[in-house]
Amino acid sequence: MTVTVSRARRWVAVLPAGLALLVAGASPADAHAVLTGSTPVRGAVVADAPSRVVLTFTEEIALTSDAVRVLDPAGRRVDDARPVEAGGGSYAVGLRGRLPRGTYTVAYRVVSADSHPVAGAFTFSVGAPSATSAGAVPAVRDPDSGPVGWAYATARFGAYAGMVLLTGAACFLVVCWPQGRDRNLLRRTVAAGWTALLACTLALLVLRGAYTGSGDLGEVTDVTRLGEVWGTRTGVLFGVRLGLLAAGAVMWIWWRRTAATGATRVALVGGSLLEAALAWTWAGAEHASAGPQTAVAVPVDVVHLLAAGTWIGGLCLLTTALMRLDSVPAEAVARFSRVALVSVGVLVATGLYQSWRQVGSLPALTETRFGLLLLAKSAGVALLLCLGYVSRRRTARLGSGQVSVRTLRRWVATEAVLGVAILAVTTVLTTTKPARSEQAATTSPAVAVVSVEASFDSGGPGGQGKADIVVDPGRVGANAVHVTVTDPSGKLLDVPEIRAALTSSGGIGPLPVPLRRASEGHWTVSGFQVPTPGTWELALTVRTSDIDQITLRRPLDVR
Repeated sequence: MTVTVSRARRWVAVLPAGLALLVAGASPADAHAVLTGSTPVRGAVVADAPSRVVLTFTEEIALTSDAVRVLDPAGRRVDDARPVEAGGGSYAVGLRGRLPRGTYTVAYRVVSADSHPVAGAFTFSVGAPSATSAGAVPAVRDPDSGPVGWAYATARFGAYAGMVLLTGAACFLVVCWPQGRDRNLLRRTVAAGWTALLACTLALLVLRGAYTGSGDLGEVTDVTRLGEVWGTRTGVLFGVRLGLLAAGAVMWIWWRRTAATGATRVALVGGSLLEAALAWTWAGAEHASAGPQTAVAVPVDVVHLLAAGTWIGGLCLLTTALMRLDSVPAEAVARFSRVALVSVGVLVATGLYQSWRQVGSLPALTETRFGLLLLAKSAGVALLLCLGYVSRRRTARLGSGQVSVRTLRRWVATEAVLGVAILAVTTVLTTTKPARSEQAATTSPAVAVVSVEASFDSGGPGGQGKADIVVDPGRVGANAVHVTVTDPSGKLLDVPEIRAALTSSGGIGPLPVPLRRASEGHWTVSGFQVPTPGTWELALTVRTSDIDQITLRRPLDVR
């Protein structure tokens, strides 16, 4: 008994729904590390120069000598170029010498545990804010933009496609139709998946240095950068993948040429181990290896990728066989149906876990852009599965004449259009910050400070100027208060005395703020306690001579 063309159409009708379910079940590969805190904090004015700068991220990052740079107001590096892990997701870089007064820029370009490059910059000031060099604050580059980013994304997609085709085609021939290995068409399909995976892995290896670096095409041919890539976890896993592909080619050739009893069983066991190891080269370097529950997430990701490859890659091989060969044994089709059913069940289970892990909580589904996109995609998939069910029922009646081929084609076309729409939403999801990372950044302690300024004129000679007041971190509890006084030209003004007091809108106070002179034009106090949140009024008295003084009043919002 053989499978006819009408049954081939059935598989073609099911294929778009299968592809869309694969997309829905897979969690996005974007799980970037997010900067959640720093010491000194963003925008802070500190009285004493720190000996080091500490950055805290949501996930582990890879460190290089250029990962964190600290630049002085003129744009010169003042860090020791030796960042180290400080524990608890924090990383520190030492500073050279004692920093003079002014505004400093902290720029970071790191690679998170999911292999994605992350960059950013912020400033802090020592003594008082100052102007900075125009080139001191580097532009934050999107690694996925530009020719290198586009080429890397294309190679990454090609590697996934090759892996899926290789896994499914090899599984179909070994498990469902071992005699199909004698067909040149089917052997070429397996070879196409192997070749695509090999070529795209080599391309990723060559592009990796430029992708995580400056993004310039010139870095693609930089041998030094290639050597640095080999020393990273991602580079090592690329090398492991290439070795596994070589071993797989040897096993495939041996199985094709041997007729020994039990050879197929050996090929099944050996091939399964090789495919699991290949899948691990993704799971060990991407989103599954970062964030919570990595001990569970990595093997789940391996199983998810293998199930996807077994189903979708097998469908591709079966569709090719049905369209190009005269006949396909019905037993092989039935056996693949059972394998596909198990694969779909595994895909759903692992996909649900991955989605839960990336979202983290039910409120995140409606409170983050990632969650809303995930809900939209889920609704589209539900509709697509309904259309697929109707299409399969219509296909079953195709031979009896109860439904026309034209009607079936319209249903399949609708499925294809909806599948493209879901794929577009998924593409946006892969470039959207995962909900758990977004919420971690939102719920972490704020790094901004409360800052106000007030101009004054005490009425005497040299009595005009401006006072800049910074309350760091501007929250209930201990705070550092900094007051910087400058004259109309912007130079520091050394006044004889400054007094300050806080009064809350609820009637608490006035609470005296024991400011002390730290240096010329700069008065400060550390550890001042603000008892309650809300709006406070700051009364700042500036005395410019023995008889001239003025009191300024400004509101401060304390969280």
